[in-house]
Amino acid sequence: MKFSGLFKYLVWERIAPILKSSTTMRILGLLSFFVVISLILFSSFNPKQVMLRPDEVATRDIVSDIQAIVIDKGQTAELQKQAKSKVQKVYQEDKYALPNARDEINNFYANMQEILKSEDTEKKEQLEDLLKAALKSDKSIALNRDTARLATYINNTRAEDLTQMNQATIYVVETVMDKPITEEALPAIYTQAKALISKLSYAPQARDIIEIEAVNAIRPNMIYNRAATDNAITEAVESVKPVQKTVKTGEIIVREGDRVTDEQISVLEQLGIQRSKSYPLTLLGTLLLVLILFWLLLEFFKRYYADIYENDRMIMLSGIIIVIIILITKFVTVIKISDQPEINSLMGYLAPVAAGSMLFSILLDNRLAYFITMILALFVGLLTNGNQLLYAITAFVGGTVGVYQVSKVNQTSDLAKSGLNVALANIVTIVTLAFLAGNISLNTILFGISMGAINGILSAVLMIGVLPYLESAFSVTSMIKLLELSNPNHELLRRLLLEAPGTYHHSLMVGNLAEASAEAVGANPLLVRVGAYYHDIGKIKRPEYFVENQRGFDNPHEKIAPALSTLIITSHVKEGLEMGREARLPEVILDFIGQHHGTSLAKYFYSRALEEDREGKISEESFRYEGPKPQTKEVALVMLADSVEAAVRSLPEPTPENIREMVRVIINDKLDDGQLEECDLTFKDLDIISGSFCKLLEGVYHKRIEYPEVIARELEKRRESYGDHDNKPAE
Repeated sequence: MKFSGLFKYLVWERIAPILKSSTTMRILGLLSFFVVISLILFSSFNPKQVMLRPDEVATRDIVSDIQAIVIDKGQTAELQKQAKSKVQKVYQEDKYALPNARDEINNFYANMQEILKSEDTEKKEQLEDLLKAALKSDKSIALNRDTARLATYINNTRAEDLTQMNQATIYVVETVMDKPITEEALPAIYTQAKALISKLSYAPQARDIIEIEAVNAIRPNMIYNRAATDNAITEAVESVKPVQKTVKTGEIIVREGDRVTDEQISVLEQLGIQRSKSYPLTLLGTLLLVLILFWLLLEFFKRYYADIYENDRMIMLSGIIIVIIILITKFVTVIKISDQPEINSLMGYLAPVAAGSMLFSILLDNRLAYFITMILALFVGLLTNGNQLLYAITAFVGGTVGVYQVSKVNQTSDLAKSGLNVALANIVTIVTLAFLAGNISLNTILFGISMGAINGILSAVLMIGVLPYLESAFSVTSMIKLLELSNPNHELLRRLLLEAPGTYHHSLMVGNLAEASAEAVGANPLLVRVGAYYHDIGKIKRPEYFVENQRGFDNPHEKIAPALSTLIITSHVKEGLEMGREARLPEVILDFIGQHHGTSLAKYFYSRALEEDREGKISEESFRYEGPKPQTKEVALVMLADSVEAAVRSLPEPTPENIREMVRVIINDKLDDGQLEECDLTFKDLDIISGSFCKLLEGVYHKRIEYPEVIARELEKRRESYGDHDNKPAE
């Protein structure tokens, strides 16, 4: 018990905070995704590989699942061997061979002369030693002579006879060395020299002495050049072109029951079926590749999407989408729908990269989706069999088209249309790549087209099916969610229409105003419009206290104090947030409700309060909204549009000049009041917004047409005939 308590104190109490920290959780999450993706990729290399040895009996048919050109290494090696054998050794002439031979002969006979001239009593023994030394030379012809008998002969020979023998020896050597001699040709040259010596008219002992020295003196006059020979051999071997053969998809490389040959193992290795000795390196390479792609992705997030990079939920969402697409791709690649391997290999066209691309575009960002599409296409190339480049290109094109289609969704039916467009892009890409590859088999093309079409439809179905769950799980407000919220049948909008119709129509106008300039200033138009629809839902609680809902001339604010009026007016923000949370509105929409007034001053009631204040106790802060100020461009646009629409509606004469002046005053007022200091709108943006507001408002409050007198009289007659005296001429 004491030990467990000590362990808990020393270990767990210190490790637990580390494990629970956000950094540790982030690292563990990324590590989990890394391991899962690596294992999925590595599984593509593992099952299809075998480990066969020469002379091993195959237990099953081993079939190629791709068409490829392989090298017949056995036949190529045989041709290289033949080319090598035909290369002759390279020699270079030794110009000093014959002069050195003459010098050696002359020295041999000169030594004899010196021995004979000496006064030494042991001349015979010295001559015999000289002959023995000559016989011991390493020559390929065997000479077996009686050196004692030859020494006696020399001892009794005159100097003139030795000189003639000297010349005869030189003659024999010069005769046989008159042509090129290599090391290999020496035995034949010795035989020639011996035959030539046998014809000399000398005593047998003299011929033996000439033969001994001639054999010693003869040497190669052509020296072997090893470096040049090796270069010639290398050139000859390299000049042999590898013998190639085409292995077709479905071709049996090794049949069941056959002994495996070296040639078959070579083919299997080239096809990637035989597991090489570097198999552990395959795992290492897979890990490194996934690591590189992870680094690229995280660095891309860090550099261009810091908000996503710092958000653990968004990183996890990204990882889940990628894993889902990779898992489905792995699943479709192992499906066998035919006995023909070339047909089965086309299942790679079903990789639903477009679904992942559209999910990233809808849930995160359009531009980010393009980069993710490239990463997913690389994974498809690694996971598929057959022509992997074609599958990767098709996946990239389909995914890119998917991003195009959902980047500006205006209604939910556009999601279904996106699947059709992806299918069409897949079909065009598959046909184009088939023509480029020269693969114009009708069956293959038709099946590939079918796979491309199915891919587009299934990608859209998968995206639509997964989207709500990802939105809910990660609290992401996508364009689809915004489109759902823009439906007038939504409970809050329906209540707003029925209980506060003036506010409802005001909200529609605000949405139109804000949306008109949103895209020009880099804001999300759809988010702006939907946010405007809901920004005033708090007015449902007390609609009669807001001027747009007041019918007739009864204004309840005239009967209560300005402070209470301010409290009622400003409370619509807090009440709107409560209603929004009860209806489970997304956080981005709640931001519009809570921030669309910022910390603005309720000027009308503040002015009334100042008029009634006799003691000077009025505080401006008590007449301001609680805030916060707008944090985004979208909310700031709604704030400006809200104020501008209400102000212009109150103009007695909404002429273009008055409208432009009012818009300018409202925007400057918000700017001077510091309401725009926490969003990233620029002065240029404000100028664009002002122009957009004026253009739209001038169109709404345009001057009525003055009808000609004749038309006016005719309209008056029609009104009298129908008994309707309240209707006004249409604008």
